[in-house]
Amino acid sequence: MDYWRPTAKQCEFLSAPEDEVLYGGAAGGGKSDALVVDALGLQQGAISNPNYRALILRQTFPQLRKLLDRTMALYPRVVPGAEFYDRPWSEWRMPSGAKIIFASCERDIDVQNFQGHEFQWIGIDELGHYGSPYVWEYLTSRLRSSDPTLKCYMRATCNPGPKWIQERWNIPDSGEDSAGTISVTLGDGRTVMRRLRFIQALLRDNPFLAEDGAYEAQLQRLPMAERAALLEGRWGVVDVPGAIYRDVLNEAREQKRITGVPYDRASVVHTYWDIGISDATAIWCAQRVGREWHLIDYYEERGKTAVDAAHWLKSSGYAYGEHYLPHDAAARERGTGVTYQEVLQGHGVQTRITPRLGIEEGISAARMIFSQCWFDERRCEAGLRALQFYRREWKDRQGQYTQPVHDQHSHGADAFRYFAVASRLDAVEFRDGMKLPSLDKMYPDWAAGFPVRR
Repeated sequence: MDYWRPTAKQCEFLSAPEDEVLYGGAAGGGKSDALVVDALGLQQGAISNPNYRALILRQTFPQLRKLLDRTMALYPRVVPGAEFYDRPWSEWRMPSGAKIIFASCERDIDVQNFQGHEFQWIGIDELGHYGSPYVWEYLTSRLRSSDPTLKCYMRATCNPGPKWIQERWNIPDSGEDSAGTISVTLGDGRTVMRRLRFIQALLRDNPFLAEDGAYEAQLQRLPMAERAALLEGRWGVVDVPGAIYRDVLNEAREQKRITGVPYDRASVVHTYWDIGISDATAIWCAQRVGREWHLIDYYEERGKTAVDAAHWLKSSGYAYGEHYLPHDAAARERGTGVTYQEVLQGHGVQTRITPRLGIEEGISAARMIFSQCWFDERRCEAGLRALQFYRREWKDRQGQYTQPVHDQHSHGADAFRYFAVASRLDAVEFRDGMKLPSLDKMYPDWAAGFPVRR
């Protein structure tokens, strides 16, 4: 193809025979281009088969738009007569009847829109935008073929990111190529072994972008940790670029406060929430044991209701104390006129609203309480991951990190911030006419709306 010449690494990706191949690492390696070309199934002539269906996903539609723009330049030249339609899906229809469907999947629950569909090729561009393996693992159930002439493949691209990706593909910290196998349970209960392969992409592998050095110069300006990931393709970067709780988390690990933390039946469990109606709901479960806070459990689900969360509380078997909700839990939904708080109370969960505090003040409170916290490593794994990846946005023009990024890691971090705000109140004994000067000075409105404790 004179209009698109693959690099050596792209050829390696396009010819890979493994079931699941991840093409990832540094920025600028030509990953997205390779993905949209691979979807054509040129190796096995899939695009000429009327039964062939391929699916390409990105997390948001604006991100997907960039891929679609690239296909506008490529697909009609590769397959004369290919036509693009944007209803009901964004899709390319080939003269043979084969289709390549493009869709966004912003929330984990959105992937269930593909229930009942059958694809012979599935690809996700920037898989690292998904903090959990749910979307990827669900899509494996959509990968099947009733046509014996069509083989099935899953493909993805990404920069160094979530731990689950590194573990699934067995990627070394250095980011070098790797291969392995994984056991997958199919929908009918059968267990099969799937071959996996990771192909490292580096800027120097893409001569079309690396030649003049301009893009490399941009990457060289990044902070050290981000530069190691996006320029060198390293996965073993301990410091998440712009991580807000990096030092206090590292200190907790060094002091072995992230370990097995049992449920103390002599103490009640308080819960601290960040709620999401169309987004994720996160809950930290904590016990006050002496001068320590024991974070013994964590819940996070997307697309679930207040009733689902109430059922989870009851199924956990804990003796509960207070349930602290964020301030928006008291807002009435337009459709029902009922608040999130009222729904929970209707299911026997008595709640309190956490005092409103600015994000930066709340982060300060969270950092202050960290030294008192012990975390159950297994049950709080997802919550700890959220704290690890909660970060500030890098503003290149200012040359600094600015406001916290709102992404899939925000929910667990916000719930922990509410824990810090509410738990400080819960730990203080208020008496008639008596206030704690240090707390009043720092957070003058904390005591508002809370009953006096005797």
